[in-house]
Amino acid sequence: MIDTSKSKSDEQQKAEIIIGDCVEEYLACPLKRNERIVLTEGVHIVPDLYSEQDRIVGEIFAHIGSLKIGQQHKISQDILKMLLLEKTKGIKYRKMLVIVDDKMEEYLKGKSFIAESIRQFGIEIKKIDLLDETYEAVLNAQRRQVMVNEFDMRKYSEK
Repeated sequence: MIDTSKSKSDEQQKAEIIIGDCVEEYLACPLKRNERIVLTEGVHIVPDLYSEQDRIVGEIFAHIGSLKIGQQHKISQDILKMLLLEKTKGIKYRKMLVIVDDKMEEYLKGKSFIAESIRQFGIEIKKIDLLDETYEAVLNAQRRQVMVNEFDMRKYSEK
């Protein structure tokens, strides 16, 4: 599993809590957050949103704007995670990708193999509209992360 904790800012983590709360309200059921689910011996997943009782599994993407290749890979991995849960449990789940941005929605509903996978495997895309304050906080955090990543790349390229 990829460790995404280093790439998430406090603002993005706070936004994910707000987004999770919105999804609970939308679905009218409680969802566990970051629950460790054992699939087979030695194999587990940790989805952002989960309800065994209501058979729901979801992943949150608190990202704004165009996706970089690593973010596209994360979406692919999260799709595989949800499909593996269904396969190993032998149960049909309501699978959700929860997003906050129009560009991301266009990409996930567009003409890519990821978008086609979403359609073919019946994965629901739910867009949550963040309050302006939260939206701006996430956007500013992403800008800071780009600056830090660019600085790190310059540090390594100077050698």
